[in-house]
Amino acid sequence: MEYGNDFDFSYGVPDGPTMSSSGSDIFSVIMTVYLLVIVAAVMIGIVKYVFKSIALYRLAQRTGNANPWMAWVPFARSYLQGDLAGSMPLKKRRLQSPGLWKVLIPLIGTAVIAGLYFIFIVVAGIETALSYSAGMGAGSLTLIWVIVFLLIIAVVALQAIEAVLDVLVNFHIYHRLTSHNMAIIHSVLGIFIPMYEAICLFIMSKKPYNPGMEPNLPPQAPNFGGNPIPPTMPVSPAASETPAASVSPMPAEAPVQQVPVTPTESSAQNPYVNPMQVQGTESLAKDAQSTEAEPTENSAEK
Repeated sequence: MEYGNDFDFSYGVPDGPTMSSSGSDIFSVIMTVYLLVIVAAVMIGIVKYVFKSIALYRLAQRTGNANPWMAWVPFARSYLQGDLAGSMPLKKRRLQSPGLWKVLIPLIGTAVIAGLYFIFIVVAGIETALSYSAGMGAGSLTLIWVIVFLLIIAVVALQAIEAVLDVLVNFHIYHRLTSHNMAIIHSVLGIFIPMYEAICLFIMSKKPYNPGMEPNLPPQAPNFGGNPIPPTMPVSPAASETPAASVSPMPAEAPVQQVPVTPTESSAQNPYVNPMQVQGTESLAKDAQSTEAEPTENSAEK
């Protein structure tokens, strides 16, 4: 006789994904979104760089700048953008080289932030090493928080100074191409809206300058197709080699003999005949008869 237990229980719970599979799915979704954000940011950055470079290149050519190629070089195009703005008034002073400041301020700010971050890493590392032996005191934590606070202030101050300088530079570029109020609006919106500055500069680079605000371009020499002197009329070599003595002079024209015209009855009756002309012809006829009579008299005397 065999004894056995055969238990078959069903609780009606559907089979579903385990905890590990659901976690991997969430991680893959997060990574996909992260990659899409990175790709979108890179594409926006490339488009912004190209539009702004084209705009600065056009403006540099229109103002007669000697180095418009700097619009395509990093850091150099920041200098070119400030140079296009020219000297800017700051209360009672003037900022003579805004392009130089647009290059130096980011470099100085980055150096200060990097220095504070290096100090933070060194202090945190030393305090972590000492905490295993003696424990970290309240003074050490206070020093770390001070460094972090200074680091945050440096980052915010750098961004604020760069934003103010960008607004001033763009305003002095825009106000030559549009109204005063619109120049302020475009300059401020360029800080908060991505790609606004690049697109606005691109559009402004095609607009004509306001009356009286045209750039002072140096006078340009006339262009004669690459030649320094204007072209002259070509001379045939046969005419230039012929000596002057071999050229035969033109024959003198024979004197025209004036035939006296005697008035006729038809001319007298013609109303269109000038009476002065008739008198002149009569006097010429008398002079001719007198000259013909003189040689006959002299021949008779001989």
